[in-house]
Amino acid sequence: MEKKSFDLKNFLMKYIMYLFLVLMCVVLAIASDKFLTPTNLMTIVKQISIQSIVAIGMTMIIITGNIDLSVGSVVAFCSVIGAMMMNKGMPMILAIVIAIAAGALIGFITGGVTAKLNLHSFLVTLALMTAIRGLAQTLTNGRPVAGLPDAFGKIASASIGPVPLLVVYMIVLYAIFIYVMKYTAFGRSIYAVGGNQESARLSGINVDRVKTMVFVISGALCGIAGVLLTSKVRSGDPTCANAWEMDTIAGAIIGGTNMMGGEGKLGGTIIGLLFVGILANGMVLLGVSAYMQSVIKGLVIFLAVIINSVQKRSQA
Repeated sequence: MEKKSFDLKNFLMKYIMYLFLVLMCVVLAIASDKFLTPTNLMTIVKQISIQSIVAIGMTMIIITGNIDLSVGSVVAFCSVIGAMMMNKGMPMILAIVIAIAAGALIGFITGGVTAKLNLHSFLVTLALMTAIRGLAQTLTNGRPVAGLPDAFGKIASASIGPVPLLVVYMIVLYAIFIYVMKYTAFGRSIYAVGGNQESARLSGINVDRVKTMVFVISGALCGIAGVLLTSKVRSGDPTCANAWEMDTIAGAIIGGTNMMGGEGKLGGTIIGLLFVGILANGMVLLGVSAYMQSVIKGLVIFLAVIINSVQKRSQA
């Protein structure tokens, strides 16, 4: 049996972003003696933990061939809703459930409109991004909602031994949805819809329902993220989670999710978000200005999109 020769070009095309990640870590370790300290490494993981929960839904949406630009606004809205409920004396658990349900409801509306009216999700979520953020700011007059119970703050600040609960939540949710995507009929339907929508429909898959459910799941995950972010900062902030759509899309693309749909893994997404988190952390350690950080992050996302496109063409 003839052995396949090692194809360096294909190897580099497939793993180039991972190689960049390793190279970036090496450079930062040399440039800053603080980078590889346990405290800093745990800080990076904590910083991406809440965003990574949103990225689960974003990855699933992209795999279906759609996009969601409203995730940051939904996180902010759910943050505000939960905080307002608790501020008015509602029991903490009920307020949390309402906040998560609000996110799921927004996802249901987004997915339903996109699927039933056959509208492009880019346009639908672009409009909702502005509307939902504006609604959150209107409800609070643009001010954070404070006065939350002390017990609520422990949801995000507590730890199990040396491991912060935020990291535990992230690991548990990724384990659940990796299982869903890999081993359930619903997960296979998501890939089928993104791969070829008409073929999926002909094979008996309810395409509209799959699309809607993915947005509902994403909305609920945004609700969870909103609750955790509110607990972390001890207030519901209508301006929070700004530009999270860009970071989560970047994480998914860097992690290998095909922007055209039908392909992607949540395990890759968490690596992609680590890339984004390490880049942001490294720029802070090196004293890069906030404005230049935005420029560099934008260029990295641009590069990731190009690499993603070239990878898919080379595999075609």
